[in-house]
Amino acid sequence: MRRGPVEFHEGRQRFAFGDQWIVAKYDDEACSKALQKAVEGSRAVDFCGQASDEEVVFFIEVKDFRAYHTQNRDRIDASTGDLAREVAQKVRDSIAGIVGAGRTFDRDWTRIGKACASPKVQLVVVLWMEIDSHGLTSQAIKPRLDVHRKKLKEHLRWLNARVMLLNERVWANDIPGLQVSTIARP
Repeated sequence: MRRGPVEFHEGRQRFAFGDQWIVAKYDDEACSKALQKAVEGSRAVDFCGQASDEEVVFFIEVKDFRAYHTQNRDRIDASTGDLAREVAQKVRDSIAGIVGAGRTFDRDWTRIGKACASPKVQLVVVLWMEIDSHGLTSQAIKPRLDVHRKKLKEHLRWLNARVMLLNERVWANDIPGLQVSTIARP
């Protein structure tokens, strides 16, 4: 885990976490890789962290379908529930990995693992999803995205987590201390 300010790239997205954050690009962390090696099929969210409020743990999964809309038509179709299931599985596996990391890696993971288990700490699952908007207004995009949020919330009701679906055009500033932007193609 790294203390902010810190910047990470995920695909074509730049995630800049402010100085109030302690955050990891979780799917690149040694503890995540150890779980994936030990348990075949394990998956991980892109980011895990806490802002200045230690009563909240964020799990952030990034999906950028703008250039891959056709290849991902089934995943983007909220009625299938495929994307919601995929993200819910990543959250489940990440929580298991974080608990394990707290037992074997370092104090930051111990703190995050304890926070995940505490009913006093709010868990927030963010699906950062960029889609081709084809000139649609943000008001027209919101209902399409909200269907994905509701499906994800259904899959995560066992966790009692707050579920957010964000992107650059809609709800982009809902997480304090986090700035997201698209990196121009070379």
